[in-house]
Amino acid sequence: MTTATARNQQVRRYVENRHIDHIPAAARHGRPWHQLVFWFGGNVNVFNVVLGGVCVSIGLTFWWALAAITIGTLIGALLIALHATQGPRLGVPQSIQSRGQFGFYGAAFMFPAVLLLNVGFIAAELVIQAQSMTGVTAALAMPGWILILAVPSVVIGIFGYRWIHRVMQATAVVVGVSLVIMFIQGLRHALPASQTALARPPAGLFLAGVALLVIDMLSFGPFVSDYTRYLPAKTSGQRLFWCIYSGSILATIGSCAIGAYLTALLPSLGTVAAVGKISGKWALIIMALSLVNANTFNAYTGSFQVISFASMWRRFRAESVTVRLIPFLCVMAVGVVVACFGYQQFVTNLSNFLDVILVLFIPWSAVNLADYFLIRHGSYDVASFFTAGGAYGRFAWRGLLAYAAGLAAEWPFVSQPDYTGPLVKPLGGADVSWLIGWFTAALIYLALAAPVRQANRRDQQAARETLATGDGRRHGPGRAS
Repeated sequence: MTTATARNQQVRRYVENRHIDHIPAAARHGRPWHQLVFWFGGNVNVFNVVLGGVCVSIGLTFWWALAAITIGTLIGALLIALHATQGPRLGVPQSIQSRGQFGFYGAAFMFPAVLLLNVGFIAAELVIQAQSMTGVTAALAMPGWILILAVPSVVIGIFGYRWIHRVMQATAVVVGVSLVIMFIQGLRHALPASQTALARPPAGLFLAGVALLVIDMLSFGPFVSDYTRYLPAKTSGQRLFWCIYSGSILATIGSCAIGAYLTALLPSLGTVAAVGKISGKWALIIMALSLVNANTFNAYTGSFQVISFASMWRRFRAESVTVRLIPFLCVMAVGVVVACFGYQQFVTNLSNFLDVILVLFIPWSAVNLADYFLIRHGSYDVASFFTAGGAYGRFAWRGLLAYAAGLAAEWPFVSQPDYTGPLVKPLGGADVSWLIGWFTAALIYLALAAPVRQANRRDQQAARETLATGDGRRHGPGRAS
């Protein structure tokens, strides 16, 4: 064995060398409970603390904010847990799996949209982290802290999937315990009477809080399978669902509740400053470190969008550290630049950013879940995800039409600072676009894809008959597009 070969094998032991290609059975590992810890760690952080504060700052009192947080989290986490169960079955990233609904080229709209989401979250998270550290010491300005805090995120990402999971396990314990302590400290101070009033808020305001948490959860949807695709194919989908669902809701509701309480307690300070005021500088340090791994997995999955887009013209080697790392570093760099130049306005506009993303991903979620669970029942020709001449074609018109219809159905109900749909005012200012868009896209897709469902049933029946007669032939389910 040459020295170079030995060195390459040593690198592969520690540094992930796979990217968007199917994960073979020999490389699979992990158990469902690992995902409970992962998604608890992924949501128990200062970002959700701040998001809980946003629910109060938009005008909800504490108890109504808590209700909106709970309802929105329960709905959003339900969707991402369903998306996540696709990972072990198919062994590919979520955006690649979308080619099964939209076609090889038709799914291309997902790649820049998810990349924008990833870059936006990296920037927002770095800004929140830097705000926490400036509360500890003013020795560095915001851009300086942003650059320093990006370094550990880059290091974790270089090693890849295994280390992202390991760091998330540590995050779940350290930050989880810290937030419990912070909450106990906060409860020593009683909320003002105005924040405990139970008078019903305007419907539009309450639904805005619910929508904020739905998209906070659904923002993981386009890449949640990226972190379950290494699980063995025989992993129980039901157990995996409940592990991801419970880990996500416990961490998100808990983190947001603390943010909402502290913001209601000290509304003039802002959420991050309120954490420092009540709990001290140690809490600000923990809060800053809580998002280090979140930056990593946003850049990690952002790199998959770059590779997926490029793969429409060139097929990359299934195992290549370089192919994975170069896009990862580029995505992280863009997020850092956006944070450094936009930190003065970015968090202020956080809720608007999330609302816009919600409009784009709600119809995608509906089509993806309807196709996977109700049309194809998880049966896909994975090899066809990587070729324009495969079973799903270049453009799958059914999925694209249903997505467009869902998107169109949303716009009359959208309520944004720069745009208000014509049906928002009659509903009392309520933004129900996410609800309308999801069901419209799902129902239209189910109607359009009826022939696909029938073809799948015929394939499955033929396969059963083949097994019964023992003639050795096989029929591939899910081939119709």
